[in-house]
Amino acid sequence: MSSILIIDDEEDIRDAMQLVLESAGYEVRIASNGNEAIELQRREPADLIITDIIMPEKDGVNTIKEIRQEFPGIRIIAISGGGGVDLLTYRPEAIKTSAYLSAAKQAGADLTFTKPFERADLIQAVDKLLNKIH
Repeated sequence: MSSILIIDDEEDIRDAMQLVLESAGYEVRIASNGNEAIELQRREPADLIITDIIMPEKDGVNTIKEIRQEFPGIRIIAISGGGGVDLLTYRPEAIKTSAYLSAAKQAGADLTFTKPFERADLIQAVDKLLNKIH
């Protein structure tokens, strides 16, 4: 059974994706930030990682870069809804969801999705990346 690590700081999103992917036959583990995910990946490597981009502690782009260095063959899907922008977190280089996802792609994500996305699209993307469909 293929395993998936979901990284998202929003509990309801993690839980929803976990439910969808477990119902599709995958083993799923969850992490609430990039640091937690990297430690989990080192202990119990997953076959595929789905990571949010805008998270506290370690954002998804830096998480992808670190995971790519340590686990070069892993499949990665980056997701983002854009997040809220306030004066303390304003980053002029990435203020739109498309910019965040573009940065994730450049960091090494295989696929990107804008939240919200359809359950069937997520399952199809995971199946394809794990070579379950062609």
